Amino acid sequence: MTGVGGSGGTRIATEKAFAKRRFPIRRANIGDIRQIAKLANMAGGDTLSFILRGIDPSVRAVRTYREMVAAPTGVYSYRNCLVAVSRGVIVGLANAFPAQLIESETADAALTAREELLRPRTELNDPTSFLLNNIAVVRSHHRLGVGAALLAAVVDEAKQRSFPSVTLHVWADNAEAISFYLAAGFTKVRHAEIPSHPDLPHTGGSLLMMLPVVSERDESVRQRLATESQESADERASTSA
Repeated sequence: MTGVGGSGGTRIATEKAFAKRRFPIRRANIGDIRQIAKLANMAGGDTLSFILRGIDPSVRAVRTYREMVAAPTGVYSYRNCLVAVSRGVIVGLANAFPAQLIESETADAALTAREELLRPRTELNDPTSFLLNNIAVVRSHHRLGVGAALLAAVVDEAKQRSFPSVTLHVWADNAEAISFYLAAGFTKVRHAEIPSHPDLPHTGGSLLMMLPVVSERDESVRQRLATESQESADERASTSA
């Protein structure tokens, strides 16, 4: 695994820190449901719509998102969402949770034909990771660092909860998203072939991308060992003198 290093890594880290100050990130609450549903639909509505058309073509994806977001449990629950705020208005969303939640929710579920077609994508999951399900930013705030701030907040949460990595799924034909995550230090680790379907607006399959993270405890230990090593080196240098 390789992350973004050198001056490029420093620049990205600086941009994230600036964006987090400019666009405060907070945990979502029950009053955010409608805004979250709209943003979730922006991020993944095409995939959910594909599934819903195989069940009931009259059901709108955004309505289904509202129901899922309003639930106190489940992967899409508002409790698993972070929002970016600008002047009191939600301008971005990140939905993230332990990846094993997907397995626990689908273990005994009967899949529809379209869900079965997408199953290879789900099977890419690393159950030990913290899964970034989606990031979405309102169009008026694109390229202002909102996505970077949300991503940094998700990585921080993964560190605090001692997950070894953050993972995410991205369609292989979504070049812009792939470029964004590669620049943030993610690498492509797995690929799933997804059979083509006239109602599925994606080709080339799906990728699992991963970013290794260091927990706060491990980082504290690393810093302590580095300090002790430096003190020992200073002591040896003083003795030699």
